[in-house]
Amino acid sequence: MGVRVYKFGGVAVGSPQAIRAAVEHVRGAAPDVAVVVSAANGVTDMLLDAGQAALRGDRVACHAAAARFEERHFALIDGVVSHRARAERLRALIASSAAELRSMADSIAVLRELTPRAQDALVARGERVLARIFVEVLLEHDVDAEYVDAPDVIVTERRLGSLWPNFLRCERAAKKVVLPVLAAERVAIMPGYLGSGADGEVVTLGRGGSDFSAAILARSISASSVTLFKEVDGLMTADPKSVPSARLLPELHYREAAELAFYGAKVLHPRTMIPLVDRKIPLFVRNTFRETAPGTRIADDVKPGAYPVKALTAIHRQALISIEGSGMIGVPGVAGRAFTTLSQGGHSVSMISQASSEASICFVLPDAEAAGAVAALEEAFLLERKSKLIDRIRSEKDVALIAVVGMGMRGRPGIAARTFSALSGARVNVVAIAQGSSELNITIAVSEGDATRALQALHAEYQLDKLHPLADTSGRESKLTLLGFGQIGRELAVQLRTQEKHLRAHLGIDIKVTAVADRSGIRVEEKGFTAAALQKIAKQKASGTRLFAHLPGRESPLTLAQLQATMREELWILPSHRPILVDLTSDDTAPLIQEALENGFHIVLANKKPLAVSQIEYDRLIGTAKERGLALRYEATAGAGLPVLDTLAKLQDAGDRVETIEGCFSGTLGFIMTALEDGKRFSEAVREAWKRGYTEPDPRDDLSGTDVARKALILARTLGRRLELADIALEPLYTHAVDDDVPARFVDKVAALDEAFAERVARAKREGKVLRYVARIGKRAIRVGVEAVPAASPLGRLHGTDNTVVIQSRRYATNPLVVTGPGAGAGVTAAGVLNDIVAITVSERRKAPR
Repeated sequence: MGVRVYKFGGVAVGSPQAIRAAVEHVRGAAPDVAVVVSAANGVTDMLLDAGQAALRGDRVACHAAAARFEERHFALIDGVVSHRARAERLRALIASSAAELRSMADSIAVLRELTPRAQDALVARGERVLARIFVEVLLEHDVDAEYVDAPDVIVTERRLGSLWPNFLRCERAAKKVVLPVLAAERVAIMPGYLGSGADGEVVTLGRGGSDFSAAILARSISASSVTLFKEVDGLMTADPKSVPSARLLPELHYREAAELAFYGAKVLHPRTMIPLVDRKIPLFVRNTFRETAPGTRIADDVKPGAYPVKALTAIHRQALISIEGSGMIGVPGVAGRAFTTLSQGGHSVSMISQASSEASICFVLPDAEAAGAVAALEEAFLLERKSKLIDRIRSEKDVALIAVVGMGMRGRPGIAARTFSALSGARVNVVAIAQGSSELNITIAVSEGDATRALQALHAEYQLDKLHPLADTSGRESKLTLLGFGQIGRELAVQLRTQEKHLRAHLGIDIKVTAVADRSGIRVEEKGFTAAALQKIAKQKASGTRLFAHLPGRESPLTLAQLQATMREELWILPSHRPILVDLTSDDTAPLIQEALENGFHIVLANKKPLAVSQIEYDRLIGTAKERGLALRYEATAGAGLPVLDTLAKLQDAGDRVETIEGCFSGTLGFIMTALEDGKRFSEAVREAWKRGYTEPDPRDDLSGTDVARKALILARTLGRRLELADIALEPLYTHAVDDDVPARFVDKVAALDEAFAERVARAKREGKVLRYVARIGKRAIRVGVEAVPAASPLGRLHGTDNTVVIQSRRYATNPLVVTGPGAGAGVTAAGVLNDIVAITVSERRKAPR
């Protein structure tokens, strides 16, 4: 894995509890880790205030600050160091540092001068003292550690008036100072925020300096990763204070993270990524107090994913400066002079916008700088103002900038339209807009009073409340929701377990069951159920126990509408990348399937009923899947494990036209028919099929012929025929006289039909024929019912649960195409379902960006 760099912020080392948590993180990674620590939270500000107090000549305040510095660190030592000698050494070190602070403050008070060099030396003690404490705590916990002083590693130089690391010199220094420590299997502990200047003096790296230090160190030692341990879980889709539904971002590209950091995301400073980008070192932001929280990963290999917009951020308390005048049209250099003036005044511009007419240019900067910026511009354009070439230079305060950020926006039409539509719907007026050619960011200036409403509207528009660390956008992994966990569901779980290694090794895919639902409720396991957990659920279901009977409010089975509402609350909100819903029920689930498609789920059906709805509803299902680029696969509905639909698709793709289809589409009824042929009574054959699980849970679905009729309808609609289930001429296998809602009683009652079926079997036998339950799909009509067919024909040769489908097309006119094989049983049906799941996952992987 290589050496990792860990950085702990001020809160992450600001208390004994925090230091102990940080030590545990380091122990888990030692010895292959280098650590950067900040000063304890509040200490840097305390030291800066002491310097300002000294500059005012307030020695009392300075000495009080030195006493607080001493007390704060003594308290830390008391809480984390039990070894007496170590504690005494640290106390002496802190006392010496506090005494030096008093001496420096006295000198500053006398001279009434606080140079940048003196201020940096004053502040540096916060990080240095904490790093020394951290080393001793690690040693006390049997982790071999060594202090490394930051100025010996981070070497800076002046660039454009500011300090910047000299990366080449940093690498050379790290090779001499840090790498030998790591090679000796000791953890290197370095204070953050500090470096050395051109003359070897101590310098500070500014806001976010400790994060920057960690990134520079990681680059200098070619670390495998950098982890910033903070008091937050990571980067969010928006500020939770403004948007309560904000979610943790699982991963970001460097460029996305830099945009968020620039536009106000306080967790990260935009400089932090710079040393890492060209070396492609991933950066993690994690909560030091939550070991199991995954945090945010920031790297070069992050793809745009399913969400075009990843996050929103805002900069508050800004002002919009406008330079307006018709005399500016076609005059070169106005913008250049304006920005030169602002630069000379030390003003940093966060947004620029210009009308194509060149009659106005506006830019945004901090509210507090507005008056100075306007005054500087008035002076710079004094002649143009007098000659009326520029009409006015004005500032509009109480402005906020909203940044809409996401790599997925590039090349995707409609993002700007959705953005402005959402803002309009929330009655937010847009003051100015800007977008770069990279299409990574749309920046909108709005009134400060509208900022929160704008953020909430945009967060809702882009459904960012669905985003949290689940989505796999590589196409490698499929997340399954199993709707129904009867015999087929349990068999599918077994096949997924036994095929796991094969699928991963030969197809490069992982298939995980992340949710199981039935009429008792839904259970979600975001990381995927283990094989043992699925096996436990399977045993529970097989024993006749309801899966979720233990859950409150689940005393009676849910209606389909209630189950759909439950899935809306617990399943649709999960952001798995194009997950798969597998319907293994025999319920009328079409509304649920429609809603699943609308929420981005691929669909795999073993249940025929959603496809046997009215033609209008069917068209809506197919249309939604097509519009959203989702798969709706249903091989198991027509032929269980037989590739009937796959065969039809290949014929159509090759330009062939299917004319007619006939066959025995029910393994269950095939089993019953051949049992009659073998001399069994009709009631005996039905009971055996029901006990073996060949029938639907309600055997009337099979014996009514409706199940075969649904299969015929599905095949006909797949061919483009438009018709309803009621259009099919259907002959059932039982009469109303034996009908019963209770399956066991129904099976008993069919004994009344034994004599009639015995007579039909005998009559067919005298003619050299056998009984089969046949579906015939013609050009204009569909017929389903019992037929006497020649014993030597493809249908007559069928035995047991085998199905046969005879396809006649233009190319297969005289010699039809025949598909034969098992047509009933949980095993073959589950295999057909698994084939569809694999096909979707493979397709997704092929489409995934590389």
